[in-house]
Amino acid sequence: MRSTRIRRGLAAALAVSALCLTAACGDSDDGGKKDGKTADKAVDKGAGKGAGDGAKPLTAAQMSAGVLALADLPEGWKADKPDTDEETAKVDKPECQALGGFFSTKVEGATMGSEAAFQGDGGGSMLSHQTFTFPGTGAADYVAAVGEALKTCTAFTLTQAGEDMKITVKKLAAPQSGEAAHAFRIAMDIPQLSMKFESDGMVAHQGTGAMRLTFTPPDASGHPAFDDLAKRAGEKFAKAVQG
Repeated sequence: MRSTRIRRGLAAALAVSALCLTAACGDSDDGGKKDGKTADKAVDKGAGKGAGDGAKPLTAAQMSAGVLALADLPEGWKADKPDTDEETAKVDKPECQALGGFFSTKVEGATMGSEAAFQGDGGGSMLSHQTFTFPGTGAADYVAAVGEALKTCTAFTLTQAGEDMKITVKKLAAPQSGEAAHAFRIAMDIPQLSMKFESDGMVAHQGTGAMRLTFTPPDASGHPAFDDLAKRAGEKFAKAVQG
């Protein structure tokens, strides 16, 4: 969990271990954004408005405009730097594959766009937001696959960086975000370190674009903040795609 999503939470949990999956900290006015290298830099107002086979992928400018900035967040947050290490996660159950992919740095078949990371509660909370795009109906298919996984996947074992971690999943009500959105809570147990923690995640799509968001509070009392954060992220993303 090293650059966005639940990977940010895992980075914090494993910072005390020899794995050194750390979430690099630092202040940046742009919220730690990094733009995709392969997307067009010129904004095409028609891109992302439809999800048909002939729809255009989002441009780098659209993906950058759709990711959270520090100014979009409530008081008390500060910018962090997304991690640049590439991680690939594996899961032990076929029905959980779409959720397992949430832990990987890159999304298969997607052009990765912008990413922003933040710290709150004096460093006790972590938030990360990432946008990306697909050709054709890929964004809708990606989000739909997560929705299908949430119907049957309640637990799985994740293998990342040579370590096995036990994951349980709980579906949450997602805010109205884009054309479709799904939210869930991940509880992670790392037996090797006698550590447990929870993160909230959301995926959403608008046209040919998709986003994923992860919020890791310091403890269970912080989970209610996720609803507001997810709403802010979803609205900004959908607005940027629609132009």
